[in-house]
Formats: sequence, structure tokens, C-alpha cells
Amino acid sequence: MHKTRGIIVLAAAAAMAACSSSKSPASAGVAAANAEFARLQKQGADATAREFTSIEYPATRSLMKAGGLDAALGGDAKADAALQALFALYEHKSRALAEELPTLFDKRSGGGGGGLGSGGYAGVGGVAASSVTAGIQNAAGEQAWEQAQADGKTSGSYTNSDGTAKVDWTQDSYTTTTTFEGNLPEGLKGKVTTKVKSVACPDAQGKIEVEFESTSDLGGGDGSAQTKVTSKLVKHLDDDANLIDEDMDSDVHVEQTAGNGSHVDVTDTLSTTRGEVGSKVNGRSRSASDEDVQLAKGLATVGRMAAMSALDAAKKAWESGKCVKLDVRSDPAKRTGAKPNTAYTLFAEPRAKSDGAPTRGTVKATLSGEHMLNPRDKKVPADAQFDYQNPEKKDQSATIDFEARSKRGVGKASLQFDTKKGGYRVTPIGNGGCNESYDVCDLDKPTTVHVCKYITLTQTPTSDKGGTYVMHFAAGPGTVDASGTYTLSGPEEKMTATYTTPSACGHAGGRTVCTPARTGTAIWTKVDDCGAGK
Repeated sequence: MHKTRGIIVLAAAAAMAACSSSKSPASAGVAAANAEFARLQKQGADATAREFTSIEYPATRSLMKAGGLDAALGGDAKADAALQALFALYEHKSRALAEELPTLFDKRSGGGGGGLGSGGYAGVGGVAASSVTAGIQNAAGEQAWEQAQADGKTSGSYTNSDGTAKVDWTQDSYTTTTTFEGNLPEGLKGKVTTKVKSVACPDAQGKIEVEFESTSDLGGGDGSAQTKVTSKLVKHLDDDANLIDEDMDSDVHVEQTAGNGSHVDVTDTLSTTRGEVGSKVNGRSRSASDEDVQLAKGLATVGRMAAMSALDAAKKAWESGKCVKLDVRSDPAKRTGAKPNTAYTLFAEPRAKSDGAPTRGTVKATLSGEHMLNPRDKKVPADAQFDYQNPEKKDQSATIDFEARSKRGVGKASLQFDTKKGGYRVTPIGNGGCNESYDVCDLDKPTTVHVCKYITLTQTPTSDKGGTYVMHFAAGPGTVDASGTYTLSGPEEKMTATYTTPSACGHAGGRTVCTPARTGTAIWTKVDDCGAGK
């Protein structure tokens, strides 16, 4: 039954590749691969694992015979039972791994899922388990990579508590490796290692690639066997950060080794770039039948589907905004506490984080709130320029979200605007005994405050970067008067004010004494509760 099912799967794939005579062989092959992948996604991981196992099981049984495992295990029937028991164990472990991986590297995740479904099958093969968990495994790696980029950790490594799963990441790629083993009373030992590597951020040509590798080792007595499937998939993004469906470079290598010698060695290629399509038998042992070769080719198809699944999970990386830095600036720069109907020119400049190069592509701006944005909700060639007029009334706010899309991926940014009453808490620094804080709640109007019991201070803005001030001190029979200018510098959220006083004059007992010119400083910190108290 297993052999028939595997041959049917292969025949169906071949028929699909040949169905369109109007396309080149490579283009028809890519269309067939895309259709096959869509079919497998629709039917789900459980059915897919069993379909892949229907190819892997007979290929493995033949390999066990050639590698001396049947003899070591006590004959055909015992070897068959042992392999079924091992595949059942693989299914159990792959289910547990599929549940753990989504939460392994991202503690914010709400739960697991997405693994093999329930069913009454005897088990799934090692390569089959690797293939159907490849997407989940790569999604976990993407989560770790994205969180690391957000935390500023451009490289690192993490291994789970029992050492069965590991992720390594750099600024531009991430690799996940999982391992599970089985040691049966029947004398059969097995080990499956799955490695998936993804390039997170496309290069200037939009190139993206993943590598999938599954190694399934069997051993018992003096017998041994190994099936290794290595699959590399290269695709490209278009100017809108979408994968180009008809583009594919896929190279899969299947090597089945029995004992100390090669059993079947097959390479399968599907490349629209090179115009190549087809399988090549690199070598086969005398014990390998034509059916063994066909089954090895079937495993190559499995490897291609696994790489496509991994690539599908990798899309989150370049769509996350972590590959492209979208710098957005405005003229004028002041966006909060601004006057109603202020006109702005907005500049959106996407740059690839890896090399700082302009990404080209497009930028779209979406306005939430008031008042007018042009162009709005339309894609504009990067670097992009937009015109915006902020809310018409006071105490209103708006947000503009920007999204850049190109071959380098997606960039995201937001700007906030408001006409709310601007407010700062002012804290003088180093002014002798009077460092009492006070609030300035309207930057466009003069502000008079009373601090330190004896001081009256009036500040009159001449721009959003400074103004003039007058200070009067009155205590008992004496007074002090001073005036001058102040300038504001630094980021809008926390500015430094420098006060320049040409002269301060004290009056007492009919006498006046004036001091030389001096400067003072204060920190202006933006607050939401302006005027709530000192």
C-alpha cells in the first residue's frame, strides 16, 4: 500500500508539470510546485505527514535491508514492526515539538498549535515529520529574530531546557535546529535532526532564500542506514515586497546511505533563472531497484515542499518592518501643541538597515484623524513627499501611518500631530536656593508664575525656541529686578532652557546695586498634567 501511494503522488506531480504546453518546462514545473504546495496546505499537516510517510516508509524499509538492519533485528517481520514503532514514536515527539515551538522563543505568544493532527495512523517518518514541522520551526526562528532585533541584539543563540531545539540569529538571518531520538526495546535506534536556515532581509535584487536539511539516522546491531534530504530554495520579491510566484530556484539533494556505502544519490532541480528542470541520479548501489530511485525522487519533492513551507513562514521577517528603516520627518518639525491649520511637508525616506541604501519602491500614508493629507492612501514612489494640514480646531489630534514597500521588504513608521495645549514642567538648575518647579501650559502666550514665595516670573515667547523674561523679587524692604532672554534646545520631549541676564539690580535702603551679566539653565519636560500643581 505504501509503495503504491508514493508512486501515485509522484505521478500526479509529473502530470501537473506537463499539463501546460504553452509554458517553458521550468515555468510549468514552478506552476505545478505552487499548485502542489497549495494542495498540501489545504489538506493540513496531518494528511501531509501521512502522504510523505507513504513515500518514506518503503524507501526506508529497502534501505534497512541493504544496511543490514533486517538481519540485526531478526528478520523482515520484526524489522517492519520495529520501524512502525519508531515512526509512532516520531509522531508523538513531533506533535510535542510542534506544540512547544510557537512559544519556545517568544514568551509573548499566546499558545502553541499548528502541528500534526490526531489520527489512527501507525506513525510518521523522520523526514516526513521534519517536513511538516519545517514551517512551524522557521516561524519560531522568525519570532526569535524579530524580538532580538527589537531588543537591539543583532546576534545570539538560545537553546531550550532539554537541548532538543536551538535558534541562532544574526542581523540578516536565523537558523533553527531541532533533534529528537528514539531507542526501542526491539533494538532499533533512530535520530532525526532538522535544520532550517532563512535569510531574513532581501538584498538589493529582492533575493530571499531558505535552506532545509533533514537527517534521519537508523541503527541496530551492526546495521545502519541514513536518509539525508537537503533543499535550498531561492526566490525574489517584487517592488511591492511580494514574492514573485512564477520565480523559483530550487535544488534538492537526497542521499540514502546503507551501512558504509551509498544506496541512492539523487539531485532534483527546478530553476526558472537557469532554465533547468529535472532529476539526476548521481549514483546507486547494485541493491537499489528502479523503485528505490523513484522513491528517492519522491523524497526530493518532499524536500522542496518543506523548503516552500519554511519560506512561507519566513515572510513575517521582511514584512515586520525590521529590514527597512523608514525615516519620516516634517517641516516644520514641531508637531505637537501646534497651531490649528498648520501646513506641513512630510518626507518619507526608506533605507535598508543592512547597508543603508535607498530601497526605492513606494510609500503609502494613511491618516487617522483630522485634517487633510495629500496624497492619501495612495502609493507614492520613494523617496516620497506628502502635504499635510493639521486639525482645524484646538485640542484635536491625528496620526499618519507610513508603509514603505520594495524589494528590500516593508518599512513602517508613524507621526503624531495635535493642537492640544502644550505643557511643560520647568525645573531650574543651580539657581541658589530657589529651584522650585513650575508649569508653562501655553507656549504661544506669556506665562506668569509665582515661585519660592518671593519671586514673580513672566516669560513671553517670541518663537517656539525661546523668548524674553522679566523677574521681580520682593522680600521685606528689598527688591531685585532682572530681565533677559531664554533659548530652548534639545528634543521636544525634554528641552534645555538657557537664560541670559545682562544685569540684575537690587534695591534696598535707597541704594541700587547691579550684578554683571550671567546665565542660568532649566529643564523643560513635557507633561500631560500641565497646571496640576508645582
